[in-house]
Amino acid sequence: MIQLDNVTKFYGERLIFRDVTFKVVDGEKVGIVGKNGAGKSTLIKIMTGAEPFDAGTIGGLRAEDVGFVEQTPKFSAATLLDEMLTVGVEKFQARKILYGLGFTEPELEKNPNHFSGGESAKISLAKALLNEPRILILDEPTNHLDIYSIEFLEDFVKNYRGTVIAVTHDRNFLQNCVEKILDMENGRATLYPGNYEKFVQLKSERRAAELKAYEKQQEEIAKLEDFVRRNKVRASTAKRARSRQIALDKMERLEKPPSIEKSSIRLGDAAESANRVLILEKIFFKTVIKDFSAEIFKGEKVGLIGRNGVGKSTLLKIIVGELKADSGEIKIGNRVKVGYLSQGHEELNENRTPLEELNYEFGLTEGQARSELARLNLFAQVVEKPIADLSGGEKTRVALTKLILTGANFLILDEPTNHLDLPAREAIESALNDFDGTILIVTHDRYLLDKVATRIIEFLPIRNEELGIRNEKPKPQNSKLKAQSSKLKANEQAIDKIEAQIKMAEMELKMIEHEINAASEPEKLTALAAAHAAKIAEIDEFYSRWEELQC
Repeated sequence: MIQLDNVTKFYGERLIFRDVTFKVVDGEKVGIVGKNGAGKSTLIKIMTGAEPFDAGTIGGLRAEDVGFVEQTPKFSAATLLDEMLTVGVEKFQARKILYGLGFTEPELEKNPNHFSGGESAKISLAKALLNEPRILILDEPTNHLDIYSIEFLEDFVKNYRGTVIAVTHDRNFLQNCVEKILDMENGRATLYPGNYEKFVQLKSERRAAELKAYEKQQEEIAKLEDFVRRNKVRASTAKRARSRQIALDKMERLEKPPSIEKSSIRLGDAAESANRVLILEKIFFKTVIKDFSAEIFKGEKVGLIGRNGVGKSTLLKIIVGELKADSGEIKIGNRVKVGYLSQGHEELNENRTPLEELNYEFGLTEGQARSELARLNLFAQVVEKPIADLSGGEKTRVALTKLILTGANFLILDEPTNHLDLPAREAIESALNDFDGTILIVTHDRYLLDKVATRIIEFLPIRNEELGIRNEKPKPQNSKLKAQSSKLKANEQAIDKIEAQIKMAEMELKMIEHEINAASEPEKLTALAAAHAAKIAEIDEFYSRWEELQC
């Protein structure tokens, strides 16, 4: 069991949090939530021993029991496989974990610092898992992962036999994977039972009860003070007035619950447009996009999903004219005004402050600019800093403010909830639901997709044999080439099938291990041990067949 009692942390004179107290039973899955800057990452660094604290105690946490997955991992070895070996495991075990996370044999020889953000997160996760830690601590584990990798992570966490503590803004992860949620707010921490939707309900009920108790006490205080004021000078009632004053002096005053700060985002009414808002015909771009065609109609809210690297962001840049397709046709409907929010915030001039950006782009006065930025909770010194110095979430808020001011009726959004905390994500979700225009959105935020999207397009990767084929008719193949092509396709299908079998078998193995930990009867333990050995043998056979297919 992990036990924190009255843990307090300052940075200089600034209080980060005070008297954080909670316990986690072995095997529990706990999510930590809170606004950006609430101290979530600081708390888990304290729990891993990477950060000191100023008061309180922590029990049940030994360094050797903890596997920690950082937001921004750093690697030291020359190859991915060597990086795995730095934690002192056998090559076979390292390969097995890496294959399970989707890495290929050639990637094992790649420098671990040359992978994408999502792949780096998976490498960090693989390192943490190799020693099967008793406690797994994850800092924003779904950041940079695509939907498919997030689903793999969810399956793993749900079946993990140890304790998992995860700082995350991913509402689907919180809904599906955790049993408790620690909410960090205003320097305090409150532990709620249940998943995300239960947390939202209980937090709302708790706040309502606290406000009601505060208001009731204020009424009582007002009555007592009024009685004392009216009766303290009268001889006949002075004694009762003094007793009321004593009661007032001894009363433990309740603090007024902080008001709920909700970002209020309104995208405005969308102007009328043609029914066919966007037509894409056989778009081809380098080795990324091949013959992609689609239509989007007025009022639709379309989610574009796919694995990292398949070309989703590239397609958006082609649509808005930042990139030029090698071939194909893009048609924007009549009276359609496009508003674009890029993932990297390229639409922002990082040398300007947010106030200067709105003045330059829209001619707003300082007062008008401050008012618009305040709608997305950007206040005071933040709006006077260069945009380059803002956090990722703050940059997204500035970009959203600009998007609102364009008056666009067709929004093209690339990962709009990246770096945002839960209140901001909920505000964007509400704004997109209320928007009566058209939306094309690339996102790995599955909760957002479930609530907003009316249609999903899955963007699939190009197979190697398809590269180089443009819009012209394919040249005729001789029988030998046809046979080679057919063999390649059959081999790929076999690899896909064996990888799915491996994933399923490894999940089944985790379930058997979970049953072994819970069982006490000798007969059941004997049967489970036999099932465990058989499942390991089955997985080994799958990996042998997988390696043969790679040759």
